[in-house]
Formats: sequence, structure tokens, C-alpha cells
Amino acid sequence: MIESNNESVSGFRQFNRFYTKILGLLNQEIYDSPFSLTETRVLFEINSKNKCTAKLLQEELALDRGYVSRILKRFDEQDMIYKEKSEEDGRTYFIHLTEKAKNIYYDLEDKANEQVRFFLRNLDRDKQQTLIKSMNTIEEILSQQMNPKESEIYINEHYKPEDKKELIIEKQRAFYTDKYRFDKAFLDYLYKTFDAEVEKVWIAENGGEFAGSIGLVKENEKTAMLRWFIVEDSTRGKGVGTRLIQALLDYCNEQQYERVILWTVSSLPAARRLYKKFGFEITETKEEQVLWGQKLIEERWDLELG
Repeated sequence: MIESNNESVSGFRQFNRFYTKILGLLNQEIYDSPFSLTETRVLFEINSKNKCTAKLLQEELALDRGYVSRILKRFDEQDMIYKEKSEEDGRTYFIHLTEKAKNIYYDLEDKANEQVRFFLRNLDRDKQQTLIKSMNTIEEILSQQMNPKESEIYINEHYKPEDKKELIIEKQRAFYTDKYRFDKAFLDYLYKTFDAEVEKVWIAENGGEFAGSIGLVKENEKTAMLRWFIVEDSTRGKGVGTRLIQALLDYCNEQQYERVILWTVSSLPAARRLYKKFGFEITETKEEQVLWGQKLIEERWDLELG
């Protein structure tokens, strides 16, 4: 075991006091609602996970079983959740948000985003990027300390795009057809996107197994396009998405790109949260249309690099 000197301990505690104060200021405005901070976190976990269960909520949020049960009972009474029995195990029920709860959640998200924008209003883009990168570093180091198994996750950037083309396409197809019921036309779209000028791909591996991916397409000399971002359900909550996006942005800065853009749809809350976390902003929205067999709203997100 490595010994920590008094200076390190003091510095850690000082930062903890400071950050606790910041969180207090943010939470006072963000969560001005009938829901507690913990209940809001429960809403987020249910909304962001494909197969959320009461047990998963207990583990992810480190909450007592009885406490989670009381929260879910309240949500059920308020018509905010519904349960779906697992086809594989009749004793397991997956929890989903109702449309009413989703509207509440998105409203809370909007309030949170507005408050953070206000908090960052006097920081120029370079300082904002420095701040976010430092936050990501803190998150990664402390996550590995609290969850040593996360250190087994490796971001491999040495694959050529063609080496992992079929794997990336299959993972994308499976995710969007299983979870969002995209039709067969989506597969044709995936192959078509790989015909673009693919510059680089990153593959997250957990014990040698696929854990996620992200790719970059060169739009022009100044602009890069983020594509094929996906994280396996089994590794969600372990910082894989954060590390993949950070790896791509670090590369873009090294290559002196001035802008990173991406296209997504409004029904992907977990990915949208990460894009916001890194400073991406919606710059274009297309009206709802039938796409890949579903009614979807397409969004373009941009990030100006320092």
C-alpha cells in the first residue's frame, strides 16, 4: 500500500469541502421540485438503462433495499413507472418511466443545464475545456480507486477502421434494433456511413471483450464528425463512455481540428447527457419524421475546440 503524505490528505479534504459547497449551490436551484436529489438520481438511472431493476438501482446508487422500495412505490402511485416481467426470469421485473415521468425528468435536466450554463457564464471556451478535462481526470482516477475492476477496461486506439468494421456495425445494429426497434434500413445506413472518410476508431475492451466504441470521420480540414458511439450495457456506469469521448477529443486537439460535430436522435438520453457533459450544444434540429421505421427527431450537436 502506498502511503499518503499530510499534504495530499489536506489537499484532498480541501477540494472535497470546496466541491461540496459548489454542489450545494447547484442543487439548490436545479432540484427545486417535489423530488429529492436521490429520487432524481433514481429517475436518471431508470431512464438511462435498458433493463433497469430494483436491485440494479440499489447497487448503482448504493442505497438500502427498503429505501429504493419506498421510492419506487411512490413513483408507482404517481403513475411515473411501469414494470415489465422478464421473459427469461419470471421473478425479475424491468422498470420503465411513463411518458409523464419522462416529461418531468427532461424538465429537471433542462433546469440543471440552465444552472450549469449560468455557473460557467464568465469562463471562456479554453477555461471551460480545461475545467471539463480536469473533472474527467478526477472522475477516472477516483472511479478506478473505488471500483478496481474498472481499471481492466482498456481503450484500444490501434485498430484500423476496416479491422473492426463488421464488429462495430453489428453492435450498432443489435443495440438499435433490440432497444429502439429500428428496421432493416438502419443496417444499410450503417454500411453506408463506413464508406465515408473514416480516420480513426477507438474500441473499449473489458478483459479482452468488446465494451464500447467510437469513431471519427473527417468532414473537412477543420471539422471532425463523431460516429458509432456505443457502450455495452454490461459496462455502463463504469466511465467507458466518458473515456471514449475524451480519447476522441484529445486526438482532435492533437490534429488541430477546430470543431467536432455529430448527428443523433432525441430519444437517446444517456448519450445526450455525455455530449452535454463535454460541452456539445444542439445547433440544428429536424422535425419529427419516420426514419428506420420509427418517428424520430434528428439533432446535430457541435463542439468548438480551443
